[in-house]
Amino acid sequence: MQEKNSAIRICKIADPDQLKTVEQLAWKIFPETYKELLSREQIPYMMHMMYDESVLRKEFSEGVRFALICNKEIPVGYISWHPADCEGITAVKLEKLYLDFAFHGLSIGNMALRFVIETARQDGASAVLLNVKKDNIRAQKAYIRAGFIRWRSEKNPIGNGFFMDDYVMRYDIPGKER
Repeated sequence: MQEKNSAIRICKIADPDQLKTVEQLAWKIFPETYKELLSREQIPYMMHMMYDESVLRKEFSEGVRFALICNKEIPVGYISWHPADCEGITAVKLEKLYLDFAFHGLSIGNMALRFVIETARQDGASAVLLNVKKDNIRAQKAYIRAGFIRWRSEKNPIGNGFFMDDYVMRYDIPGKER
């Protein structure tokens, strides 16, 4: 697997014009990821809520950080994260980590998680937090393998009668005070 990953690069987005690439990747990856987990009505609703370029640009202007996961020069996934203070924990909140299905099973998702954890460590955070849909067992298993724990449960309305029914998962950065 190491050889297959040698062409993988994670590149932080510095130019908001690159967010169009995130939007394009999301339209390919997100619906496929959630086709068995969300209703046909909820997927487009969430896509517009989270991935319209105007939404991504607003998040970028508010300090959300983005990175592209590239195979050589070709974007195959994306990440977004931001600083968060949660119950007195100085943390980084991982908002999005999605990868083209053709690149699943190659430890690239784990590579992206390590990238976010290292960025969080450099920024002085003591933990990385993320939300994962309770029904998304595959993702939960991947996060648990990477050292995350199910920290708590939350159910939040997102409009149109839809909810995000998630576990908040937490990774404590070794050597950092909580």
